Amino acid sequence: MSLAFSDLDLSGVSENSALGVGVHVVEITEAKFGPIQPGERPVVELELNSGGATFTDRLRVFSESEVGQRISRQRLKAYLVATDFEDPDNPSDINWFKGKRVKVKIEPGKAFVRDDGSTGNYKNVTGVYAADAQVSESIAPATAPALAAASSGNNFDDAIPF
Repeated sequence: MSLAFSDLDLSGVSENSALGVGVHVVEITEAKFGPIQPGERPVVELELNSGGATFTDRLRVFSESEVGQRISRQRLKAYLVATDFEDPDNPSDINWFKGKRVKVKIEPGKAFVRDDGSTGNYKNVTGVYAADAQVSESIAPATAPALAAASSGNNFDDAIPF
């Protein structure tokens, strides 16, 4: 099969397919519950869509990490409350979320260093609200990767300068 550049049809592709840092009103277009890989613990995956840009919020509600599990369960409950689920203490149907609209705050998360040495930040959903809620637009600053901070040239010692 011979493919040419002119064979591309980009009419269904948005210019920026990843939902960025900020506050967004989104539609939950997909909701899944199950393991990512066979043998792993199940997770809740919610695909958030705003004008063609998407973000997958992965909630590890059965995490081995107690803190991670608590945070994921709190965020899941926030989605249930924001979508007016009848009993947010007892979720019963993952498909409830499909088609629902909420407002989310996405902030820069843990920093990382790419193979080429450049740095980036993961993105985290830090707040889930009703779609019509008033939400502060302020975003926490990104944190620098430990590796980049260590190589910044600042060599501090334990000596106290007074």
